[in-house]
Amino acid sequence: MEHVLPKPLLILGARNFALEVADLVSEVPEFELKGFVENNDLSRCNERLEGLPVHWVDDLGSLAADHWAVCAFGSTTRRGFIEQAVGQGMRFATIVHPAARLSGKSVVGPGTVIWPGAMISAYSVLGQHVLVNRGALIGHQTELGDCITVGPGANIAGKCTIGSGSYIGMGAVVVEYIRIGKGAVVAAGSVVTKDVPDNVMVAGMPAVIVKQGVDGL
Repeated sequence: MEHVLPKPLLILGARNFALEVADLVSEVPEFELKGFVENNDLSRCNERLEGLPVHWVDDLGSLAADHWAVCAFGSTTRRGFIEQAVGQGMRFATIVHPAARLSGKSVVGPGTVIWPGAMISAYSVLGQHVLVNRGALIGHQTELGDCITVGPGANIAGKCTIGSGSYIGMGAVVVEYIRIGKGAVVAAGSVVTKDVPDNVMVAGMPAVIVKQGVDGL
């Protein structure tokens, strides 16, 4: 049997959440972490993180041909960082931890990271750069747009639609057939029993609108 070398991977981000993603990647045999990427504080590139280099985002062009990337920003504001990396020619990996259960009948976009204990049921579609945290559940025939964060222990039922850039907080429950708009935020522990418009925050049991004009979290 031919031995396949792991793909070299860079993590966009160089702070606490990046360390969590690095730990996850260490248990995914298809990839080998080669470094981190900073886009805010250039001085951080003078230090190593987990013994690996921290690259400046504008230098990714020289690495793009033979590296892959994922973005380790829990906030949906990661969209800007991702756009910077795309502008440098970076490709994005799909990271599924071996202890997650992803149906072979579901589709997951590049840049998406799925934590251990997460379960994605059949015929679901996850867009690009989606973060499905530990123990989160996504039901059958559910569609998630790009750059969505699903918090630890969240439970999204079947045949739901979640708009791009939305944030589903820790332990939130979304019942079946619900549509959540783009850039919406579902507060931790909330129970969503009716559709949520674009760019609002909902909270409570049942969840109600508590803030207007948000754009993810």
